[in-house]
Amino acid sequence: GALGDGAFWNALRSFDMTIYRAPDFAEAYNMRATVQFFMGNHPAAVKDIERALELEPRHFGALSGLGLVYIQRNELNKAKKAFEDLIKIHPNSPNARQNLDLVNEKLHFNLI
Repeated sequence: GALGDGAFWNALRSFDMTIYRAPDFAEAYNMRATVQFFMGNHPAAVKDIERALELEPRHFGALSGLGLVYIQRNELNKAKKAFEDLIKIHPNSPNARQNLDLVNEKLHFNLI
């Protein structure tokens, strides 16, 4: 990718340290989840997103990221729930609506 593997590992270590120093900082988990996602480590990304949401249930980026991870994993019902939860919190989010529409389309075509 645009960032070399080394940059991903450095970012991961940096967020590990932030989380070690500030274990209740939801955004650090969300950022680490983003790095995990780009490294292809989806289970770790989901785990970090879930922790971010425990700390901050209305975290827009974490819910959005969760939906995107589930789309990548083709877990469309879970993706649908993440985007629906996001819309409940942020009803005017155009990205959440677009992503929900995309998931609903994929679900519809999977049924055909």
